[in-house]
Amino acid sequence: MDQLTAVCRAIDVSALRNAVSGFNQTWALIQTLHLAAMSVLVASITTFDLRLLGLAMKRVSVSRLADRLLPATWSAFAVMMATGGLMFAGQAPKYCVNWIFLTKVVLIVLAGLNMAIFHFTVYRSVSKWDETATTPLSAKLVGTFSVLLWASVVVAGRWIGFIA
Repeated sequence: MDQLTAVCRAIDVSALRNAVSGFNQTWALIQTLHLAAMSVLVASITTFDLRLLGLAMKRVSVSRLADRLLPATWSAFAVMMATGGLMFAGQAPKYCVNWIFLTKVVLIVLAGLNMAIFHFTVYRSVSKWDETATTPLSAKLVGTFSVLLWASVVVAGRWIGFIA
């Protein structure tokens, strides 16, 4: 924890912090881009998860939906990481001690692990169930965890500013 505190203090006195938090318009632009990217990310992931759960787009193959959604998902994630990093740089000492922020980071890591588990295990057999309306239990479980994790990330992100 001491290393994290030292990093946060170093960021707090950096030129990047001054550039990010020095102008209200810059901060507003960063937050707006972060929220727009979050909307795209959550929409694309939820769309895919609803297909895995068999609740939507049953006639669309899972692999075709993945091919269409993954570019938007990864692009939105990249924008969120960049803007999230800038927001962190703008208020590092505040975020370093904010348990909701730290929880959000853990939830994002868990969502990433869930995605990795899906792509490296469940999705390897997609050719067997790609066109079927009903997906295997393992795909449904991954989809359920994904929806819950990303919804929790959004809630935690919203609460960050209200919990000290």
